[in-house]
Amino acid sequence: MIEPVIIDAGTLEFSDADMTATGLLIPYGVQCRSNLGMFTFAQGDVVIPTDFTGMSLNEEHKRENVIGGFTNAWEQPEGTFATFKYADTPAGRQAYADGKSGKRKHLSAEVANVRIRAGKALPGGVLFAAAQVERPAFEGATLLAAEDTPSSSEWEDPNASRDSRYVTQFTDDSGVKWQRIEETTTTTKLTKLDDSDAPEDTDTDTENEPDKETTLNATATPEPTLITVPATFLGSAPRAKDGKMKAEDIDLGTVFASIAAIKNREPGAVEDAVTLLAALADITYNAPGGLTTADSGVLQPAWVGKLWQGRRYQRKYIDLGTHVFGGIQLGGRKGYTMTADGELVQTWQGNKADMPTGGASTDTRKSSLRKYGWAADIAREWFDLEGGADVLEELFKLVADSYARVTDQDALRDLFAIASRGAGAALSRRIAPDSLPAGTPANLAYYPAAVQLIQAIEVVTDADDTPTFAVVNPTSWKQLIYTPKDLLPEYVELSVGVGTGEASITAGSGKVIVKKAPQAFFPGTKATDPQTIAGAKGGIEFREHGTTPISFDAIDIARGGVDRANVGYLETMNVREESFAFVGTPA
Repeated sequence: MIEPVIIDAGTLEFSDADMTATGLLIPYGVQCRSNLGMFTFAQGDVVIPTDFTGMSLNEEHKRENVIGGFTNAWEQPEGTFATFKYADTPAGRQAYADGKSGKRKHLSAEVANVRIRAGKALPGGVLFAAAQVERPAFEGATLLAAEDTPSSSEWEDPNASRDSRYVTQFTDDSGVKWQRIEETTTTTKLTKLDDSDAPEDTDTDTENEPDKETTLNATATPEPTLITVPATFLGSAPRAKDGKMKAEDIDLGTVFASIAAIKNREPGAVEDAVTLLAALADITYNAPGGLTTADSGVLQPAWVGKLWQGRRYQRKYIDLGTHVFGGIQLGGRKGYTMTADGELVQTWQGNKADMPTGGASTDTRKSSLRKYGWAADIAREWFDLEGGADVLEELFKLVADSYARVTDQDALRDLFAIASRGAGAALSRRIAPDSLPAGTPANLAYYPAAVQLIQAIEVVTDADDTPTFAVVNPTSWKQLIYTPKDLLPEYVELSVGVGTGEASITAGSGKVIVKKAPQAFFPGTKATDPQTIAGAKGGIEFREHGTTPISFDAIDIARGGVDRANVGYLETMNVREESFAFVGTPA
């Protein structure tokens, strides 16, 4: 029979409401000291019964001192946990109080059928009880465990020899105690019989039985082979104030004899050895005054460098217009547009009648320029010594990302300004959303945003341009991504990239890219209503010096430093206001 294992593990957490306690029973991945060497438990090694009836909680592994029972047990990545209900008896109430006061707050699991292979417990151990203990039995405590044994299904040789061993004790006339060991060896031989040799009847025929040889050997030896466990090895043994046992109190001969008795399954020896070979020591990582405390300076957190902070910023809006690089003039750029004063071409009477004539007017357009910059005075040590350059590189990446984000947001503000003909409360170019035609199936939760998007695209088309993009606020975006297909006109196809903030709508004019933008970029509008702007790529032009800001350094020799600066420029030219539309409602 494989004997149980006692495992001392975590501390208890108590609940006064129903006098229950919860704690760690079996830690996973923690080395257990065993008479067979070091080994660990892993998740799944110990079977947790589905019915906790009869599974008791005792005191100090004295199974007759039952103080409660299991109400639940389960596995977590760090180990097997359990919850106990204390008995409403004097002993149960006292044990509960001892646990809360810290006098006896540790748990120790009792597990049967433990086997070990290659330093690890094999699956198959069964949890059957637990104990509430004050401390491990002794420092450097070991666990009782069985060697890796073959399963009962393995083949057994029918010709094997089987030994029987009987141990008796007696005292001779001189008062000397003796132990008698009687060993009986039985050998069985099996011989296959031919059909012709088979007996004709069913009467017992001793000549046809397999041969049996029985040998009885008896020896008597003095009593010193008997096992006696000294009190110093018992879990209840008194200890010094520091909780340690003295070396002179330990009889190693008795320890080795106890281990041998367990392996030989000698009657009466196993129970003592289970008490002798105790449990895991309760070593916590934050023991007061220990080297494992956070402020001890011994165990330090692992340095992993810069942490992941999400994707670097990718510009979303500046490329909706015509985006070019280089050619920014110091004096800016200026151009003009020409508009006819009515239709220039009219009907003519002929026959030398006067030809019709007409005129046109011009309007100048001028670019606007924004300037951006960042500078820092950096000590030379950051560049010259190891470790500093990596940190500076991450800082310079933040500067580049900031430039990309700020210029992208300014481009979005320009798009709204040209579409609404001026930001703010005026919204001089605002177009009120159309009411739904009579008989149109209405869904107030989803449909208005789709109507506004189609209407804004139509306005750009009616202005003799080709719409290429639209930008909507979060309310409009939420309605678009949930709009059912049957609430869209049949000629319209809406495709939404969930999680990307980008969609596309296809109609007769081609594909239009739709992008979501924060409500802050729709100034003077109502946040709870959908807001939409649409436009054509050629209607606005953004011009930069390069894809990243211009970077330059200056050496500060007198102070041993390096001056680093980044500058950038963004020029905006409103080419054609008619190519933009805003459909929405003011605040």
